[in-house]
Amino acid sequence: MEKKRGRVLAAGLTILCTALSVAFSLIAADIPAITGKPSSDAEKPIRWVEFNIPYDVLKKAMDIDIETYDEPVHVDWTDVLAYLGARYGGDFAGYKAADMDSFVSDIKGGRSVAALTKDMKYFDYYHKAYSAVLGGMLGEYQIKIPADSTSANQGQSGQDAGRDARDLSQTQDGTWKKAYGLKAFSPIADGFYYSDFDDFGENRSYGYSRRHLGHDMMTETGTPVIAVESGTIEALGWNQYGGWRIGIRSYDKQRYYYYAHLRKDDPYADDLYIGAAVTAGDVIGFTGQTGYSLKENTNNIDTPHLHFGMQLIFDEDAKDSPTQIWIDLYSITKLLSSHRCTVIKNEDTGRYERKYQFIEENFYLKEKEASADVSDSDEIELPVIMYHAILKENKKNNKYIVSPDLFERDLKYIKKKGYTPVFMKEVIAFAEGSGTLPEYPIVITFDDGYYNNYYYAYPLLKKYNMKAVLSVVGKMSDEFSENIDRNPGYAHVTWDDILEMHLSGYWEIQNHSYDCHTYEKRNGVSQMKGESDSSYDSFLCSDVMALQDKIAYVTGVAPTTFTYPFGAFSENTDAELRKMGFKATLSCTEGVSTIKKGEPSCLYRIKRHLRPPDVSPEDFFEFLD
Repeated sequence: MEKKRGRVLAAGLTILCTALSVAFSLIAADIPAITGKPSSDAEKPIRWVEFNIPYDVLKKAMDIDIETYDEPVHVDWTDVLAYLGARYGGDFAGYKAADMDSFVSDIKGGRSVAALTKDMKYFDYYHKAYSAVLGGMLGEYQIKIPADSTSANQGQSGQDAGRDARDLSQTQDGTWKKAYGLKAFSPIADGFYYSDFDDFGENRSYGYSRRHLGHDMMTETGTPVIAVESGTIEALGWNQYGGWRIGIRSYDKQRYYYYAHLRKDDPYADDLYIGAAVTAGDVIGFTGQTGYSLKENTNNIDTPHLHFGMQLIFDEDAKDSPTQIWIDLYSITKLLSSHRCTVIKNEDTGRYERKYQFIEENFYLKEKEASADVSDSDEIELPVIMYHAILKENKKNNKYIVSPDLFERDLKYIKKKGYTPVFMKEVIAFAEGSGTLPEYPIVITFDDGYYNNYYYAYPLLKKYNMKAVLSVVGKMSDEFSENIDRNPGYAHVTWDDILEMHLSGYWEIQNHSYDCHTYEKRNGVSQMKGESDSSYDSFLCSDVMALQDKIAYVTGVAPTTFTYPFGAFSENTDAELRKMGFKATLSCTEGVSTIKKGEPSCLYRIKRHLRPPDVSPEDFFEFLD
């Protein structure tokens, strides 16, 4: 019996040892998932990030980045923080200011980041992790200072407007200034009190026992909630735990911002929907105490507050998995408290909205363009799509109106087919022999300058990182700038809209005549019967240059392309436009034009395809095959 027991015990110990051996081998193979320690394999998606950089370290690194931006050697704060992370193994309890100072001094002295970190096994991991967290925080931006403001730094509460703010353009309503600095905003509007503490990881028991994966900011009900970073709305509506909440994905797809427990009955700002683009600093909702209930619109949270969270996404399949990566935002929230958005109450609606318009550099569009394959051909077939109005309703099936949904499907199809939208200035540079085009270029054009282009198309261009050409009618923009009417059904873009669209990087502004979008006397800009050549030349120059000068004044850039109203022109129109400095013209003739390198004469009367409202993208874009 004792021998049998011994054999059983020995067998059991063997099985146990084998199991432990397998378990330890699995742990060794996946240390980041078990311990949170970094992996040196740069090819695999990061599966764990512990962001515990103290505020004072973040602030100092940010200040160095901003201060050196215009210097011969720009010190990037993510390089500095990744160096320290690799040096301390992610534990900043041992942080010494001298370590940062020494690294920065070496960089300024001419040593490369690669040389200083070549022996740091986990530098690449920390650089990727910290870049994911902080990628949307610093950068170039433009802010509009109203004419009645006394300070150029207003709108950047608690800090300077940025490094060396410079005037970009001026309208009757104010001046646009460009700067480099903290472009992400605090989630709580300026002028509204809040309190907070480091509550990340605390226990929560509603529903089930779990860790608190966010940062709570206690404030009064109805406090305006601000979009920290620009992005696209991915979640909007009721959630059992978060109540009324909104989820916004950054344009680089790496950060998912979560704002929860919004106000009962009236949680959101106007005109928000899943898929809509928001700009950093926009009012997106109002604080409350909804949540902890399966029943919608229920206040079951004891204290009014904003739950503010950030999820990192390195692997799209893991976004909704149990291995989600959420970040402790305590130190980041403190950093953002120096950049709070100024809001005003709209007298007509009684709702809060941002006071200062804000545009940031379109980094993600530049990145996309840089990654596009460049054509090595000397001639390219150039498809040009012609849109006019974008409206949800088209009861009379007007051939010049398409729905936002159809336009979005078009953008998806263009992307699926591998085409890259380009501006006319890029097409011109290619034909003149001074520039390149992607392998499959396409031009998206909008004629007439309807406000619905701004309202519906602009957010979709942001969402899909695509760009378009807007040809405006000057007289209409003058009229709607003086008597502002924002009805998408018939309004036109104002000069403020035009400047914003130009500065965004998503739009190129071109000339569609000042006041020739009419059949009253002549067909567009064509020569009338019996009109002398000299009279026609004088008329054409007077009308076209009136708009040319206004666009150049507002945006700082003179249009290079003239878009023919109604596609109408006369035999000598192109020659006269060429004298005025136009390098290309867009017609309404159906077809695809061939653009030849070194032959700028091919740029006149470029053919386009009118987009009808009742044809699927697959059928309409047959000419791309």
